[in-house]
Amino acid sequence: MEEVQQKLLDIPDEEIFENENSNIESNGSTHCSYFAKHKLWYQVAIFTLFTLTGEVVTSLLVKTYFTKGGKSIWLASLVQNAGFPILLPLLYYVSLKNNSQIEVIKGNQEPHICVIFLVYVVLGVLLGGVSVFNSVGLKYLQVSTYSLTGTTRLGFTVIFSFFLNAHKFTPTIVNSVVLVIATSVILVLHNDESGETSSEKFLLGFFSTIGGSTMYSLVLSLIEFSYRKIIKGRKLIDIIEMSIYQTLVASIVILLGFLISGDWKNLILEMEKYQLGKLSYVLILSFIAISCQLNVVASTGLVFKVNPLISNVFNNLGAPITPIFTVIFLHDKIKGLKLVAMFLAFWGFSSQIYQQYLNHVEANEESIEQNSRDISEPSCS
Repeated sequence: MEEVQQKLLDIPDEEIFENENSNIESNGSTHCSYFAKHKLWYQVAIFTLFTLTGEVVTSLLVKTYFTKGGKSIWLASLVQNAGFPILLPLLYYVSLKNNSQIEVIKGNQEPHICVIFLVYVVLGVLLGGVSVFNSVGLKYLQVSTYSLTGTTRLGFTVIFSFFLNAHKFTPTIVNSVVLVIATSVILVLHNDESGETSSEKFLLGFFSTIGGSTMYSLVLSLIEFSYRKIIKGRKLIDIIEMSIYQTLVASIVILLGFLISGDWKNLILEMEKYQLGKLSYVLILSFIAISCQLNVVASTGLVFKVNPLISNVFNNLGAPITPIFTVIFLHDKIKGLKLVAMFLAFWGFSSQIYQQYLNHVEANEESIEQNSRDISEPSCS
């Protein structure tokens, strides 16, 4: 069973438990067992929708903030994490629900509070760095270029998952990594053709996006590592707590940079001179906070329910999708080599999704075989 649980697309304990119970249930409970069997995929579908929505909306709004008169990288980074209070009512509700239920603990000892605190601090500091890097990338790159450059997260996640979580390389995974690397190379060449910005600013934005992709991939891999080895939880409350505490730490870190840089002194003037008006200025920053928090919760949920690689796959599906919205709302120009980059990015993601499907089918088959062997073995009672 250990090999089954180490597949790239893991079958969570709760689903294995439900599948085992469904083998014991009578034929009259077919509909209930069907729902239980596919419960994971319903959750994955919801988290994927939230992830894509948060990714696309955040990219468009942060770029709009900069193009319409916003200048503070620290402020743009801060609002990407400061939306965590909107999750507090949900955390309270889920906590009450959990306390009213009798939970079965599988002999796992609760980790020390200091260990959990350290986990949240490390993840929060890294997440704060991701936000700063991404803000720099969005300030100096077109949104379509930024999104396609961000596909490098897929390759970095494969590497970190290999070392931290013992995930394996397959031909399909190697193919997708090569494709996303080719996408980045094409974008660098594309800048020489299009002249979308000066070389210095383009390179600053490009390598900042690469840096943000690297750190974000590390965050996702560390989240999986922490829940496997430390937190050992996969319930909704674990997802919400992880999302709240890591963004809280990230907000504190970025707020310090915001205060030290002195950007806060120019906020009133920036708001007054904002091209879309004061109300739009406040609304854009508010919706950035909401959409970002939605993305963080959904991405963390995908890591908890599946793994960091599939989380990044669905997160990066926004790369081929976002440029379509940038053409509609921000009037970005997409032509030539950038179209080729979009095609390669989509091909890479398709390869990853296909690999995840193969892994899930294989894991299900092995789980069924294992259950059959367990049932066929005589009891020693």
